[in-house]
Amino acid sequence: MFTVDEWAAQDCSVRPLRRDTDVEVNLVAERMRLTLIEVLGHETGAEMYSMDWLRARVRWHLDPAQCTGEVFVAEAADAIVGHTIVRLEPSDDGELAGLFSTIYVIPEARRRGVADALIQRGEAWFASQHMTTLGTSTSVTNSRLIALFEKHGYAIVLHVPESRMVHLSKKLAPLGA
Repeated sequence: MFTVDEWAAQDCSVRPLRRDTDVEVNLVAERMRLTLIEVLGHETGAEMYSMDWLRARVRWHLDPAQCTGEVFVAEAADAIVGHTIVRLEPSDDGELAGLFSTIYVIPEARRRGVADALIQRGEAWFASQHMTTLGTSTSVTNSRLIALFEKHGYAIVLHVPESRMVHLSKKLAPLGA
């Protein structure tokens, strides 16, 4: 059983998801569902996507023939305590932008710097892909995620009232600048 007392924030490491095992793909897919449940409520979040679809979506992000993306996991005390999925996505101006598709930290490990480490790792990956515009989209009700990204310099640049979604964005300096 994982307990917060087993590790300090500096003991958390972030690495790419292991592509050669279904265990980590399944874990990230399960936590994607938990994210949906937290943000949208149990009924909507649990029914939105099947587990097969969520597992396929994780694998899609890992398949360079389909997506330029990556899945990073945060480990502490020999347990995966969080993840983020990042990808390159066409923006409104036709250029590619970096998108944080999802980020999740288990409740027991929240407020310990795990999400910060995941965002920093995602931003480093985007920089290595020469992305200067980054973003994420979420429900307007997801105040914790909005606050997290705002803390990292992101700002709401789009609010779509009919879908209750917001898009947050940030500019990075080009690599070597």
